[in-house]
Amino acid sequence: MVAIEMLRRAKAARQAYETDLSQLVSIDSGSHDSAGVNRVADWVQRRLETLGFEVERRTLDPAYGDLLVGRKRGSGSRRIVTFAHMDTVFERGDAAQRPFSVDADGMAHGPGVTDDKAGIVAGLHAAAHLIAAGADNFGELVLAFTPDEEIGSPVGGAALQKVAVGADAAFCLECARENGDLVVARKGAVDLEITIHGVAAHSGIEPERGAHAGLEAAHLTVFLQELSDPAQRLTVNVGMLRAGDRVNVVPDRATLNVEMRAVQKDVLDGALGRLRERAADPTVTGTRIDVCEVDYCAPMEESAAGNALAATSLQLAKQLGFEPGLAHTGGVSDANRVAALGVPTLDGLGPVGGGDHSPTEWLDLASVPPRVALLASLIHEASK
Repeated sequence: MVAIEMLRRAKAARQAYETDLSQLVSIDSGSHDSAGVNRVADWVQRRLETLGFEVERRTLDPAYGDLLVGRKRGSGSRRIVTFAHMDTVFERGDAAQRPFSVDADGMAHGPGVTDDKAGIVAGLHAAAHLIAAGADNFGELVLAFTPDEEIGSPVGGAALQKVAVGADAAFCLECARENGDLVVARKGAVDLEITIHGVAAHSGIEPERGAHAGLEAAHLTVFLQELSDPAQRLTVNVGMLRAGDRVNVVPDRATLNVEMRAVQKDVLDGALGRLRERAADPTVTGTRIDVCEVDYCAPMEESAAGNALAATSLQLAKQLGFEPGLAHTGGVSDANRVAALGVPTLDGLGPVGGGDHSPTEWLDLASVPPRVALLASLIHEASK
């Protein structure tokens, strides 16, 4: 049975996994630290080449780290894609201040230990176990590593989609939820910058000659907040509002930075449509509203094919001795972008961790062997 063989190999490699993880955590790789991200890419590239992968490495934008893609042919016909991100939310110097450590409870700590360096190592180890066992029934196994997920994948997202399009299955190596759940659905998100143009005037002498952009922004803020709909799992948040720069001038400009999230694309698009209708008809006479989509990331919606992958994962996990749940989450990952292509996608396939984006970030090292075994077994099953 492949799953049990993968577990045996993952258990034997647990110390090697911890060593690999400690090396990656010791590298600062904040999203805007392109040199740091590329040091992670150097490490991953060496490992991919050792495993016999053909490696493609591209600089998408000098402001960010490189995209790294490893490809390996197998004996089958199906193309399986796994993906993880090499960047973290932390700053240069954090790895020295909070170096990799393991506490008495077997929890590993350090910047990026869970998000997403544990996922990087899990993908490499799962591939290594499959190759060593001769379980290469995939047609092509693709391991993709992106440089900028933590800031919304401005360059990595589109590049990952080009890699994943047409794949038979995709596995996102973000870590499992704190309770061990895998992720079958995520909200989509739209980031908006809304600019209100008004007319400046002296606020004490002739305010009637002005068109108050800040007042229109206030009306628009109320409208946007009221778009939120718990029944449709739609959230709208005006996170930043700015207007004017002098108290004696009617402001001629205001800006709103807004985020919308929803679990279904049609709900998200419906909210955008209502906003655009409202923007075409300002409340304050003389003002004009421009709406700019800074980023649009579609939801990772449940699908029949995705649910079939999830069902297989639960069966395999039971063989491996644990029983995870299946979670829906409001957070966005690169899994959203891959699932939007129609590729059956499952997320949360790294080990169990939590405290993401905080100094208390942790990874349960006891979860490593069964979770690596699950990932390897899923790749094998999806390749049939």
